[in-house]
Amino acid sequence: MIVLLSPSKTQDFSVTPRTTVSTTPLFWRQACELAQHLRRLSRDDLATLMKIGPALAADTEERYRRWVDAEPTAGDGSLQAGYAYTGEVFRGLEFGAFSAMEAKYAHERLFVISGLYGLVRPLDKIRPYRLEMKTPLSVGAEHSLYRFWGNLPTDAVNRALDRVGSTTVVNLASQESWRVVQTGRLSARVVTPQFREAHAGGFRTVAIHAKRARGRMAGWILRSRITSPDQLAEYNLDGYTLNEALSTPDAPVFSRG
Repeated sequence: MIVLLSPSKTQDFSVTPRTTVSTTPLFWRQACELAQHLRRLSRDDLATLMKIGPALAADTEERYRRWVDAEPTAGDGSLQAGYAYTGEVFRGLEFGAFSAMEAKYAHERLFVISGLYGLVRPLDKIRPYRLEMKTPLSVGAEHSLYRFWGNLPTDAVNRALDRVGSTTVVNLASQESWRVVQTGRLSARVVTPQFREAHAGGFRTVAIHAKRARGRMAGWILRSRITSPDQLAEYNLDGYTLNEALSTPDAPVFSRG
């Protein structure tokens, strides 16, 4: 089974990785093309494009100004993505606790959807960046990042499905990230778990809890080596259990409270 997550805008490149094994992102050439395009934009342009404040715009400008097209190597400030991302999803994933064997297994089955890199595997070395998939960036004839990435992410997921012998994708990404995946081209069944909290006699989605839960489920799938969609019903971390009344086969709902 292949698992997809959204990236984190917050990153920490001072982390000491548990393994020195690393790889280059699948779409390094395309990432360089985007980075070179972004480095030509002014600080004000970046602030407007990304809807960020002056301090973040200055930081983003500096990141792209320092970009070099050489593939990431030791000592250049890059870090494996599984360790670098620090948002709620990745606090839930806890990739830093994976053993070397678990990290290798996850590397073959987990993709993070990225505006800059297209798809990132946990051991792919990335550099500090900011670029959401929804950013309305025009590059050449393509007027959005969804158009820029085109078939590439979907085709890469299909190749991964073939390699691991699976016909299931577990979509734990946000809607804005998932839009880059062309579901009609996927050679797989897509299962999209949802997480809800008890509220006023019903259940509602609370974004911060749902993000953490998506990461927790991804980690559970990978470390437990879950291979069948039916096994997802066994998930019970942090008080969540399958809510059969709200669930469908391809959209299981896990609730708590």
